[in-house]
Amino acid sequence: MAGSGRIDPLRRGNLSLPGTFRGRLGLIVGLGLVVRLAHVLLVSHDNPLSGDAAGYHLAANLFADGMGFPEPIRHFFGGIDEVTLGNGSVAVVETPIGHLEPTAGHPPVWTIVMGTFAFLGATTVGQQQVISALLGLPAIVLMGLLGRRLRSERLGLLSASITATYAFVWINDGLIVSETAAIAAAAASMLAGVSFWQEPSRRRAMVLGLVGGIAALTRSELILFLPIVAAVILIRSPLPWRERAVRYGICGCVALALCLPWFVRNSLVFDAPVLFSNGAGTVLVQTNCDDTYYGSDIGYWSLQCGQPAPYGPNGELLDEYERDVVVRERATDYIAQNRGRLASAVIPARIGRMWGLYEPIGQLRRDVHADRRSFAVSALGFAQFLLLVPAAVAGAVVVRRSRGPLLVLLAWVPIATLTAASAFGNTRYRTAAETSLVILAAVAIDVFTDRLQRTRQAVDGRESVNHAVAEQLPGGSS
Repeated sequence: MAGSGRIDPLRRGNLSLPGTFRGRLGLIVGLGLVVRLAHVLLVSHDNPLSGDAAGYHLAANLFADGMGFPEPIRHFFGGIDEVTLGNGSVAVVETPIGHLEPTAGHPPVWTIVMGTFAFLGATTVGQQQVISALLGLPAIVLMGLLGRRLRSERLGLLSASITATYAFVWINDGLIVSETAAIAAAAASMLAGVSFWQEPSRRRAMVLGLVGGIAALTRSELILFLPIVAAVILIRSPLPWRERAVRYGICGCVALALCLPWFVRNSLVFDAPVLFSNGAGTVLVQTNCDDTYYGSDIGYWSLQCGQPAPYGPNGELLDEYERDVVVRERATDYIAQNRGRLASAVIPARIGRMWGLYEPIGQLRRDVHADRRSFAVSALGFAQFLLLVPAAVAGAVVVRRSRGPLLVLLAWVPIATLTAASAFGNTRYRTAAETSLVILAAVAIDVFTDRLQRTRQAVDGRESVNHAVAEQLPGGSS
């Protein structure tokens, strides 16, 4: 729990650090800002965007123009494909530039956030990269608050410091991808989860449901945190079963109320029950083919796996939901024919890629190609990751032995692992789990610091006693 709010000021020469938790957290946030802006301005500024980053950048500008959520790539670039018709003939089908069709390829939060800043004038890649870097700062604050609520102000400052400087956190800030929001959403979910674990009141159930709903609308896999964590906390609670059910219902209803407008919009525009997104088929078809089961990209994804592009039997354009259904069926057929290979080799490779266990350097190079990450920054992040993992394991042991909220702090690790196992291995998919590594590693460092201080105090105490005894001993004579 939080202390008094004050920390004895440290002095180094003429330098005096703030004496309050808030002041020191502000300094750490300032450090995080310097790191993130340096990355944007010196490394990633105005890099050519690709993949999700390009989609989010263009979608934000369309949203700012009042166009809602149209599919951005087809709108700005159109497309030309050769399509095999139902009679076996081949036709060239062109999608014109300016084509408008609704999309639910991603949940809406990041598009809305970036679109708001685009409406205010931040429409270029460079401007949006700077905005994205600034939006990485709330995660530092949230991790600091999490550490303070969990154990102490020192733990809060430790977890904030790691969040500010860990490259696999700040490398996302400035790339205009939703992982910036996902980091903050994961940290906020743990903070709300720890608060609910300490006191599972109805009000805190509402807060947990609110944060869980926002997280799910940021990245769809983040929805898994809320029902699992809330259920385990309430099962272990001494509350009457009726009250446990009420609080669990509050969590779910608040999250559902937040997500319902997006669900309704999707179901209306696609005339189908689309919830958070309808891109599952696209992911599945690009990750379940010979290239990703038997080739050099095992456990990864391949753009070629999605070919041929889905069209109607007469070459007509399909909407996003209809295309997703076609490629999903194609992917499930391939999975059914290769189940043995999927279980024995592909899923382990996917998990290994995400956790740096399978072809780690090769995976960093793939991240450079797919996500426009800097290889040097990625290598720095990997070195930090190798140091954080054993510390996080030690921190998990500490939390377990102290009967702390281990599930709340560790939940993102199995969620990220499940995401990789069901999709493909990618360092970026580990983003939410990085928050678990950070807080647990900070716990281990905090405990180690405690023990070190106690050892020093014990040694100083023994030295003081020995010195006092020596002064009291009678002197000898010659």
